[in-house]
Amino acid sequence: MFEQIITSTKIIKTDRLTAKDLDKLIFYYGGEAACPAIITGHNPFPARDKMLDELRKIRPAEVLNKVAPDPKVKDVMEMCDELKKKPVNVLIGIGGGSAMDSAKGVAVILSNGGDLEEYFGAKPVRAIEKRDIALILIPTTAGTGSEVTKVGVFTDRNGRKQTLMHPLLIPDAAVLVNEYVLRMPPALTAATAFDALSHTLETLWNRNATPISDRAAIESAVHILKWMETAYNSSISGAQEGLPEMLEGACMAGTAFCITGTAAVHALSFVFSEEWHIPHGVACAFMLEDIFRLNCKDKKTKQQLSKIAEILYGKHDEDTLIAMLLDKIISLKRNLGMPFTFNDLNVALREEEIGGLFDKTLDDPKMKNNVIAIDRQLVHELIRKKFQ
Repeated sequence: MFEQIITSTKIIKTDRLTAKDLDKLIFYYGGEAACPAIITGHNPFPARDKMLDELRKIRPAEVLNKVAPDPKVKDVMEMCDELKKKPVNVLIGIGGGSAMDSAKGVAVILSNGGDLEEYFGAKPVRAIEKRDIALILIPTTAGTGSEVTKVGVFTDRNGRKQTLMHPLLIPDAAVLVNEYVLRMPPALTAATAFDALSHTLETLWNRNATPISDRAAIESAVHILKWMETAYNSSISGAQEGLPEMLEGACMAGTAFCITGTAAVHALSFVFSEEWHIPHGVACAFMLEDIFRLNCKDKKTKQQLSKIAEILYGKHDEDTLIAMLLDKIISLKRNLGMPFTFNDLNVALREEEIGGLFDKTLDDPKMKNNVIAIDRQLVHELIRKKFQ
């Protein structure tokens, strides 16, 4: 995985993670007197739970599990309150994006103080100035890439999703454990795959794109497009093929979009998660082909997307390659059970409600990253197309 070179996070790949392995990491980052805290989900996860039981026989470790989908500021702050009086110097997040982002939030507060909401917005009350705690992230899903990014996403006390982005959120180490993704259910496999695919494509149609981010995004997109349907089918049949490959692909995508941030797909997706609690990856998939078509109006973006298709399908003229890639994305959406219309989401939305719900995306920095400028009229057009 050559993407290791473009991130400061040390990436470790292993088939399984033992308690002795994790204890060794804790020692390397925290020393002889290391005081680790582990942030993870509360649902049973046998491989993780067994490993943590064995770890606590080796050294004391605080284990906190106040993690919900789209992690809530309230939960992050409650975990911080539990840890503030302890000399924690190694923080480990084990789980999907919500657990890993929660660990990032806890690291921010334990190092800088205050309330997490004080760090949100274009003009935050507080600034992230330091991180006194080593941060190790271990994903159990193959999609978010949070284990290598400077991004955390949280739900504030008013129910709005907020993005926190800062270089000090970049983890020290990411441990990719193949065993942890081999039992992902089909719906989660599909949703996280589309989250990862969105990361690669939004890196390309991004105002912050660089030659390095373009190269990483193209290579990760090819990898993900090759493996996501295989992974989905394996999650149905109980096979393993494709699932470790998607874990690697999601991490590759994370290294790419960590450079640029995301764009319009993610900006719009937040509304679906806030209003109707649509899973994040499903919300990203919902608008993906529409934003793809829009951004193909940009010459450079179209060229970069055609490079993905050329690697997959061989040499053709640019328009044919773009059509083939778009057909592939639409086919994957159908085959992996992703929604195309509001009816598919079981969401009843009236046209007069569009402005009240979606106009707020125009102030989102993610929307402003999009290479094609998107105004209010265009947002409304994009949403109206999803009625049928």
